[in-house]
Amino acid sequence: MSESGLPKLEVSDIIHALDSVCSSQVDTAGSTKPLLECITSGVLRGAVVMLGCDDSTVRDTEEYVALMKKLIENDIVLLAIGYPVTVAQNAGLLNPEAKDLCGAGLKRVCELAEIPPVLPLGGLENINNVITIAQALSADSGLAVPALPVVGCDAAGVSAQAVELGNAFTGLGVDTFIGIMPYEGALEDVIAASGLKDGAEAKHTVSSDLNELCGAMIADIEKKRASIAI
Repeated sequence: MSESGLPKLEVSDIIHALDSVCSSQVDTAGSTKPLLECITSGVLRGAVVMLGCDDSTVRDTEEYVALMKKLIENDIVLLAIGYPVTVAQNAGLLNPEAKDLCGAGLKRVCELAEIPPVLPLGGLENINNVITIAQALSADSGLAVPALPVVGCDAAGVSAQAVELGNAFTGLGVDTFIGIMPYEGALEDVIAASGLKDGAEAKHTVSSDLNELCGAMIADIEKKRASIAI
């Protein structure tokens, strides 16, 4: 458990689990290369890092869970930190049985690695673990972080802490998708007031429709796959 009391896997736990899906003859154990092999082969399409404030109550839970289920159905593994861990836990998505909700590729990875499709990283105090994973994937693949089929998402709504972390993601080069509550006025004004800022190599996409946001994340991941010819 993390300091926030949320379920938490360490980076080393995830890497150790993924070792079970690799071939000892062709892969390097103890690294992110088994995960990269799953992604480059198309078994997994990519990953979404889902973050949010631990005590968030602004987004309808069923809508949030539907977003998660749609992503794993499309063979996208989720790394949850903060409020999304609570959402996933209450919905049973941290259980091994949740593999049956996944696409064929992610289901196979979950079975071999004995992991759920949503991997909990604890509370927001553990955000550096996300950066560690992104940098490890970059080093092991030889690709810059912006080229990786990985995106960030705060579907619960804009909060000061989530904005800070979202801006850190775009600064790192990770496109980030923000689900805001219905609003009045121009979207540009809402974004400006929130403090969201695009990075040099990544941008924010904002929508009050989580189904629309989900489609945009999947499209972004597929665009990145195409750009690196995988």
